[in-house]
Amino acid sequence: MRLKDELALRYADLVYDGRWWTPEREALDAAIATTEKRVAGTVRLKLYKGSVTVAGRESPYALYQPSYATFGKDTVYDQRDAEGFIRLYGLSLRIGAGLEAERRRQLGAAAD
Repeated sequence: MRLKDELALRYADLVYDGRWWTPEREALDAAIATTEKRVAGTVRLKLYKGSVTVAGRESPYALYQPSYATFGKDTVYDQRDAEGFIRLYGLSLRIGAGLEAERRRQLGAAAD
């Protein structure tokens, strides 16, 4: 998603600057075409009083599978796999808590 956002800005600049017939635009087209190979399907929309809401979507390339969307027993997802991410994302909090505890110990020792 980040790459697509960056390419969109680059593409907009290229068009705005009048560089449509350049090799750079062709290269961006090729990159975008590659990322969009599996973009296909149907989107259902609801229109109501000037607003639009997505009512559903389907694609032959969808990665979401209801049978995988479970935290119960299955062979696809092992909950232990998340432990590393949880520890990694919580690392800064643990370090901060340790530094705060050390600072308090030092303040307590200085007051004695």
